[in-house]
Amino acid sequence: MKIIDNKKDYYDYLSGIYGIDDQIVYDRRESVILSSEKAFLMGMDYYFSKTVLPLDKRIINKRWRGSRNSIAKRRQYQPEKKSGFKVWTEGDIYHFILEVGFTHYRFEVERWIDEKKANCVHVEYTLLDTIKEIKKRYSDAPICIIPCRTYFLLHEYKELWQETSNQLIQRIKNPILIGTIIPKFIAPEEIWQALYDYLSSLKDKPIIDTRTDVQKLESAGFDKKTSFRNVK
Repeated sequence: MKIIDNKKDYYDYLSGIYGIDDQIVYDRRESVILSSEKAFLMGMDYYFSKTVLPLDKRIINKRWRGSRNSIAKRRQYQPEKKSGFKVWTEGDIYHFILEVGFTHYRFEVERWIDEKKANCVHVEYTLLDTIKEIKKRYSDAPICIIPCRTYFLLHEYKELWQETSNQLIQRIKNPILIGTIIPKFIAPEEIWQALYDYLSSLKDKPIIDTRTDVQKLESAGFDKKTSFRNVK
């Protein structure tokens, strides 16, 4: 795979190991550097910043129904006991999907202010799921970060993920991930392979000819005015 960009990401070095395939090109020239220092981009500060932000709070007790914590809900909910009244401590919860080709990595972020140090914020990340061979992508970019909200349907024991899209929080296409926590969770080889498979699939897509019959004949050398007139 050939990557076109003047910025480097943590999986780029693999081109020196696997070799460069000029037929498979990732044009990443509009990439966005994302790190804990530059997390304000696209409203992603609460997802990645490790500094105290205006909406950050101390950890509090929450009931099952008022919680956004997917980890706790999955662990504590027991359909036969209807455990919707359990209580646990929880910080502010955020979710996002890292879309790489046909793979979704679903992350949960929990952040809270230290009770003893008001200028210190704890940020914990969890890779909840890795879903491969997805049928529907969010973005046309090979890599994209999609901020989400999650909903848990109590009676169906079903978790729903919905993109959070407004003027303050937006998806990030072609992010540079090296300055984030993501490299700790996903091996560079996995990112590379997912990208390679996706970009390869684009070359395999059939080309649909949308031309009219007349346009097809004209492209073959026929003249619309003279070739189709009645010859007596």
